[in-house]
Amino acid sequence: MKLDKINQKIIKILSEDGRMPNNEIASKVGVSEGTIRNRIKKLLSEGFLKVRGLINPDKFFDKQLIYILIKLEISRNWKEIAQKVSELPEVRSVSMITGRFDLLVELFIEPYHLLHFLTEELTKIGNISSTESLVAIKNFKKWI
Repeated sequence: MKLDKINQKIIKILSEDGRMPNNEIASKVGVSEGTIRNRIKKLLSEGFLKVRGLINPDKFFDKQLIYILIKLEISRNWKEIAQKVSELPEVRSVSMITGRFDLLVELFIEPYHLLHFLTEELTKIGNISSTESLVAIKNFKKWI
C-alpha cells in the first residue's frame, strides 16, 4: 500500500483527533465518506494505523514514565534483543538509537518495580553489558 496525499491527510487528522467521525474526515479531505471508511480499514489492516486510547502519565500518581538506555555486549543481534525486550509486558516501546547506548526502552510502571524489571526480567534476555535508567519527573506534551 502506498501512502498517497489522501492517506497522509487521513493519518494526520486521526493523529490529532482519533475519534473524528468519517463524514467529518471526508469533508476535510475532500472525498466521500465511503472512501474514508475503506482507506481507514486498509490503513489499519496494513499496519499504518492502530486504534488505542492515550493517557496523560502525569495524572497517574502510582506510576512513572521511565526510560532505560541499554548497551549491548554484541551489537550485531540488536534486532533479536530489541524484539525480546519489546515482548516484556511493562515495555511501551523499544528504539535503536545512536550514541553510547544501543537501545532506548520506554516503561510506564510503579517506581518500586524498576529494580525488579532491571534485575529479574531484563537480565534473563542476556547480551546486555550495561543499562542506565532515566525517570521522567514532569512530562510536556506527552501522551502515551
